[in-house]
Amino acid sequence: MLSLLGEKTTHQKKEKQMKKLRRIGLGLVASLLSISLVACGSTKEEQKQASAKQEQKQMGKEQKKLEQKISKLESEYEDYTKEKGYMESDDYLVFEADFNILAKSIESKNILQGDDGELDKHLKDLKNEIDHLSNNQAIKAQKRYGSAVDVYEAAIGTHMHIVLTKADITQHFNAVNTIELDKDFNADSYDYEKIDADATEAIKSIQGMPMKRIKLIQEELEKYKDSFSTEEYNQLNSAVTSVTSSLNKQVEMLEVLQKESGKDKSTLEENTKAAETQFLDAKEKVSAFESKYDIQM
Repeated sequence: MLSLLGEKTTHQKKEKQMKKLRRIGLGLVASLLSISLVACGSTKEEQKQASAKQEQKQMGKEQKKLEQKISKLESEYEDYTKEKGYMESDDYLVFEADFNILAKSIESKNILQGDDGELDKHLKDLKNEIDHLSNNQAIKAQKRYGSAVDVYEAAIGTHMHIVLTKADITQHFNAVNTIELDKDFNADSYDYEKIDADATEAIKSIQGMPMKRIKLIQEELEKYKDSFSTEEYNQLNSAVTSVTSSLNKQVEMLEVLQKESGKDKSTLEENTKAAETQFLDAKEKVSAFESKYDIQM
């Protein structure tokens, strides 16, 4: 009997010990889970903070890049104007393109459309806009800066159309056609001296502004080459080559009129066809590029 009671007491003690151990175990598990959750939450919070810091750092970089661009424009403005107090026309065209590409990137309405004598004010206004961009606006602007459309519209398109208009030998107002019409309609009594003078003037006209614009287009294409795909760059470069060839052919025709007063008809006809073919090729390539981006010039 006493033996049975002893066994019962021993069993009860063991059960109590087991319950106590279970409670301790559960407590340890709960503590470990709590520590784990805190650590996990802490890790997530740290990751979130690190991500925010990185984003802020990136935003600061983009803002700084834009500020560097406007500072560069300010320096160029000073360099261009320090000697005479104003910009030469060729310098202005380069400055205007760079200014407008930056202005377009921040979606500014402060776009240059010819030298109005207030370039310093335009610079201050654009700098002020850049200084007040939000972080997101700065990132968006930096991503857009130098896009194919902005570069074309600001630095290339206008010059390209001026050159194409000058090279359009299909129009009656073209210098070659005007002189030939005068020759044809006055075959018996036209003024050789007048034709020679007109041809000389037309040659100067072609070799002046149009060729300068072609050089500018080539320089801008090279400067912003990375803004275009290889195909686009080659397309625009080819258009420049074709329109240049067309103008050179027209100069050859004018030289024939100038030196021989149109007596050698065969070369005129041959060069007219070549000049027209080259002009149309350039026009087609420019039109294809503009259509791709829905550019209206």
